[in-house]
Amino acid sequence: MTAYMQNLLPETGSQPAKQDVQSSVRRKQREQELRQLLTENLGGTLELSALQQRLLQSMARGVALDGLHYHHEDLDVDIRIGKQSTHSCGYRLLCTDEYLGEIVFKRNKKFTERELQLIEALIPALVNPLRNSLRTRQSAGIDV
Repeated sequence: MTAYMQNLLPETGSQPAKQDVQSSVRRKQREQELRQLLTENLGGTLELSALQQRLLQSMARGVALDGLHYHHEDLDVDIRIGKQSTHSCGYRLLCTDEYLGEIVFKRNKKFTERELQLIEALIPALVNPLRNSLRTRQSAGIDV
């Protein structure tokens, strides 16, 4: 009877492992799809408000978001889009020692660890469009 139980354990134990692998593969695929969508949507504008609006719309396809707040104190930029809800996750955006501002995502319920991981995986797609937008704004002396 002991041998019979030992034979069953690997099969029973492998099901959750197989599901975890499949789930992980699906998450990675979804992350890649969202990153591609972000890259496509953010590349079409240099205007900061439009960039932030596109960012919110694109990211909301992967994570339920109510709004965002983008702030760059040195350039006197303060953009609030959507509902400024109770729960938030914020990031200071730096690229090779270049400060690109701070962004805070907002919604009415707490973010899960997976959602935070997804947001953090997608933020790099924002860096180049944001940097280009900020540089264009600085060189032209444009106000938002």
